[in-house]
Amino acid sequence: MVLPVLFENQIKAVIELSSLSDFTGLEIAFLEQLTANIGIVLNSIEATMQTEGLLKQSQQLAGELQAQQTELQQTNEQLEQKARELAEQNVEVERKNQEIEQARRALEEKATELALTSKYKSEFLANMSHELRTPLNSILILGQQLAENPDQNLTTKQVDFARTIHGAGTDLLNLISDILDLSKIESGTVTVDAEEISFANVIEAVARPFRHEADARQLTFGVTLDPALGRTC
Repeated sequence: MVLPVLFENQIKAVIELSSLSDFTGLEIAFLEQLTANIGIVLNSIEATMQTEGLLKQSQQLAGELQAQQTELQQTNEQLEQKARELAEQNVEVERKNQEIEQARRALEEKATELALTSKYKSEFLANMSHELRTPLNSILILGQQLAENPDQNLTTKQVDFARTIHGAGTDLLNLISDILDLSKIESGTVTVDAEEISFANVIEAVARPFRHEADARQLTFGVTLDPALGRTC
């Protein structure tokens, strides 16, 4: 005899029985009732197994979720730390930017002051040059005339004095030109004039005022030139 084990019209199992004699009606009824109970038991076992499987799966997912939450919490803490560091860096950068801006303004103010000072100095030098050159040119002209002694009424020493006056005036005129050249150097407009000079002329121009000072103090004054420097260079 083959008996299906049913639960809610679904086959859960099949029971096959053998007997040496025919099954009676009572045995058949008993077996049919037994298979119904077995169906309930099998369904309960299957449901229990499914429940246990779902429970294990749920526990596994809960563990994974807990691990993910822990990792997410650590990540959030790291992000918060990075955010605090970034905020501190932003504050430091802002402070540096303010310092740079202050320094830039200070440099601009200083550059403006320097430009104004340079302008005033250039104007002053130009005015002083004009005011000094006018009387100095007169001194140079008179000194040149006295040094030439056209009337031959001056002594040799007086002519030498006149040459000294003319030379000193020339030096002063050159000094004024040098001062103006310094102003040109600052403004970047200076030009270089290269020319040959003689050491003899340099020594004469330098020694002349000292020679007269030595004569006034009754001192002996002399200049020695290295023979190697006697050539024009």
